[in-house]
Amino acid sequence: MPTKPRRIRNTDWVKDYNFLITPKPQKDELLSSWLTRTAFAHGMSLNQFISLYIRHEGCAMSRTDIDFQYNPKLLNLIAKKSKIELKIIERLSLRSEEGYLFTCSDCLYPPSQIRKLIDKRTHFGLMYCPKCLKEDKHPYFRKEWRYLFYNACPKHKIYLQDRCGVCYENIKFRKMPVKNKIIFCHKCKRDLRLTTSKKVSNEYKKGLEAIKWFQDGLKNGYFFIGDDKVNSLVVFKIYTHIRYLINRQKNIKLDSFPMLYKYKVLCKKLQHYNSKKCGPIYKDYFLTIIVYHLFLDYPNNLQRFAHDNNLTHRDFVHGFKDIPFWYENKIDNIILIQNTIGREISESEIRGVINYLKRLSKKITQESVAEIIGCHSTINKGFVRAYKKLLNNITI
Repeated sequence: MPTKPRRIRNTDWVKDYNFLITPKPQKDELLSSWLTRTAFAHGMSLNQFISLYIRHEGCAMSRTDIDFQYNPKLLNLIAKKSKIELKIIERLSLRSEEGYLFTCSDCLYPPSQIRKLIDKRTHFGLMYCPKCLKEDKHPYFRKEWRYLFYNACPKHKIYLQDRCGVCYENIKFRKMPVKNKIIFCHKCKRDLRLTTSKKVSNEYKKGLEAIKWFQDGLKNGYFFIGDDKVNSLVVFKIYTHIRYLINRQKNIKLDSFPMLYKYKVLCKKLQHYNSKKCGPIYKDYFLTIIVYHLFLDYPNNLQRFAHDNNLTHRDFVHGFKDIPFWYENKIDNIILIQNTIGREISESEIRGVINYLKRLSKKITQESVAEIIGCHSTINKGFVRAYKKLLNNITI
């Protein structure tokens, strides 16, 4: 018996509908924020709106990072259906910052300079300033709230929040209840504008200065570092790399940085991480201040940081993809390239240093021995081999 041919569902009908209501996009608004406001204006959730007016697979599309994905056809379609200029729609996408904040070649996920929507290791979702939302006539979410360096609001001098202040649920536009404004938690329905956020004390106001400095540099497309005018893309690449160097130091040393003790205390607390607290946001804030501090009084602060933390030329350039010429040239001038072999160091020399430290009742480590000998504790291969060999034969 012949089987009936399977009927293929026709989904072309979505092409026939233009948006009925189009709220005015704000200059610094996220594309997902504007689409959600447009959906609510139609009395629909984001999933329903996308399925009806843009694509039939609206639920699947809303789960993606709409703000970062590169899809010219989609942007053209939205511009056509909303009757808003394409350049205005493109401005809402994070990809409009490509070439100024980050570079990307067929990226599936945002680069380091952009926060991922959900990463429980560092934060818990889309961030926001409750006071900004409260002041808005038509509340919306800003693009800058997804920038890695943006951890506090310079206008209201408070830290950003990354979840609901009551149920601690992260912010998801696709699950938000359909209301007249995009300000309600999808889980407990609480108004996000009522979330309490800690004020940045005068002791830490340098962080607001740092955020403003990075913000202005991105807007202008360049920074002044020392006597040089440097492209913003170069600076943000350097920012993410140096931030990584600072973050990986277990016992960072930087005498010229007055907030170092507070940063170390925070790092210890985060070893017992509680997802309901804002510790990761405060840590990101501190990291931004430290990088900003290293850019000031250039290159003196950066040189001291490298010297005090035993960082070598290799630490500053190794693993740096598409390293900017300006940065590589400056590092070559301020931090000498160390020989990976170095001078020959004998076991007797190491044994003498160990005995010396014992007499002084000082802690004996690979780093402390190398400091007295005058070599690098990990780069000098001859020292490392000799120290480990001697370590196996004696008791320290």
